Amino acid sequence: MRPRLRPDTQAHHRQRAKALNETEHPLETRTMRPRLVPLRDFLKLLTCALPATVSAAPASGDKATRQLRVCLVSGAQDSKPYSTDDSLAALARYLETEHKMICALLPWDAASAGFKGIEKLLEADAAVFFVRRKTPNPHNLDVLRRFFASGKGFVALRSTSHAWENWPDFDAKVLGAKYGGAKGGNFGNVEKLTRKPHPIWAGTEDFDTKCDIYRYGPVAPDVQVLMEGENQNGVMPVAWTRVHRGARLFHFALGYAYDMEKPSFRRIVANALRWVSEK
Repeated sequence: MRPRLRPDTQAHHRQRAKALNETEHPLETRTMRPRLVPLRDFLKLLTCALPATVSAAPASGDKATRQLRVCLVSGAQDSKPYSTDDSLAALARYLETEHKMICALLPWDAASAGFKGIEKLLEADAAVFFVRRKTPNPHNLDVLRRFFASGKGFVALRSTSHAWENWPDFDAKVLGAKYGGAKGGNFGNVEKLTRKPHPIWAGTEDFDTKCDIYRYGPVAPDVQVLMEGENQNGVMPVAWTRVHRGARLFHFALGYAYDMEKPSFRRIVANALRWVSEK
């Protein structure tokens, strides 16, 4: 039978065993009980770390976050099927409300033979053109040429293929296909539209029309046709993309006022603006 130790002897042995354990395993003894940080101090540390994380986000002026600035150039108000001052104004409201774009409408002013506020075009990120047979004054024409040489993307609707009377090769040189020909520009009412896959068509599968389509000559080698229209006269390109002097463009040879009221048509234009702006 083991003899019982006196209380003072028991305490002596416990102290000795503790000292021996700390001598043989000093690191283990120190790490067995990690130091706990009070919650208040932890929250302070977390708050101090937050600014570094926030500063890594894109700046407000970064292209990925900045609102797209768009000019809508209206030059077919005098053509009743188009009424572009009205139809483009409605399109601008849609782009601002649904897609958070900043829009400016530049209407044609017959008295000055120019577009009101034409200089805004050079400040825009992208533009929508809907113009028919206009003869802009020298200043306007200079601004237009500078824009089309700037590398900025644009959308050309309907009659913009024959927009400028004093720039007759605009259709072939810039858009990539010659409008009209010996048989005229009207190819007849479309009976069937056929598309090729592209992000511009996203969410617009229900779009359709039976309006007339245009006749075009052979398209340039770098043109990518995205939509064709078919009728009893044959097949014609209706929509295409091209990269001209570094700028993405989308030509959509449709745009009667009643078509432009359709949500799917407006969505096509919005998608196209994002695409030509590479956003």
